[in-house]
Amino acid sequence: MILLDFMSSPHFDVIVYSSIIVGILFVYAVSRTYLNAQKLIAENGPLPEKKSNYAAIFVGMIIIAAVIVYGLKIGLEENLGSLNMLMFAVFPYVAFAIFIIGSIYRYKYKGFKVSSLSSQFLEGKKLFWGSQPFHWGLLVLFLGHMIAFLFPKTLIAFNGDPVRLLILEISSFAFGLSAFLGLILLVKRRLTTQRLMMVANKMDMLVYVVLFTQIVSGLSIALFARWGSTWFASSLTPYLRSVFAFNPDLDVVNAMPWFVQIHIISAFFIIAIIPFTRFMHFLVAPIDYIWRDYQLVIWNWNKKKIRKSTTYFPGKEIKNH
Repeated sequence: MILLDFMSSPHFDVIVYSSIIVGILFVYAVSRTYLNAQKLIAENGPLPEKKSNYAAIFVGMIIIAAVIVYGLKIGLEENLGSLNMLMFAVFPYVAFAIFIIGSIYRYKYKGFKVSSLSSQFLEGKKLFWGSQPFHWGLLVLFLGHMIAFLFPKTLIAFNGDPVRLLILEISSFAFGLSAFLGLILLVKRRLTTQRLMMVANKMDMLVYVVLFTQIVSGLSIALFARWGSTWFASSLTPYLRSVFAFNPDLDVVNAMPWFVQIHIISAFFIIAIIPFTRFMHFLVAPIDYIWRDYQLVIWNWNKKKIRKSTTYFPGKEIKNH
């Protein structure tokens, strides 16, 4: 009713026309600025890129992530139905859709940019001490999560012995701590090595922040919600399977502590950003190297003899192109 009264007022037309004029002037100013910039670039060449302060960017992203996590914590603890529905029933499918469509697009149209962007040749010593504990810790934890997802009954039966359960929990926490310390070393290496600044980008900082969120929330689960390997298999596995069955069961996940829910949300967020980060490289890893035939490499040969030889090339005569 208020909106209708406002539209029927004599000032409405003036406001509309003024808005149109302001919009036209704004578009004109932006277009003029863009054309002038293109003209300057054509005459003088592109301006030198300004170096980004990635340490400040990383700290800023950490602060933003902390604010987001705190906001989610409040909403999740209040058990807001709309937020839970959005995070655990809608967001997983959005993340998978972005992952699938984005990966296909990047591989098809930007295939040559799919790379881990290795910086080992720029700095190797610090990389070793950070990369090894990080990757091994992350790999073991990932396999542990997959076992709990694929074989929940077997894992629950294995944990029936308190000694085995305790060993599994301690070892899982140790690998989580290994991944956490390795990530700290990798971030320190990235931000303190001048050479690496030349190949860094903002998405790297985002990846670090998301990984910190994921690992810290996982360590929190190990500390404050113990015996996670058992209740993951009995509680979260049904939820994850319901997601893949396109029938999300939110009853179990809604009852989880907020840091468990943050752990789930950050995992789906990692899936969503894979096409836009160097995570993409694992999709094109040369796994076929494991089972492919051996390649014959000849370092030094007599060209005159090899052209007539059938030893290396049975039934074929090498032609001199």
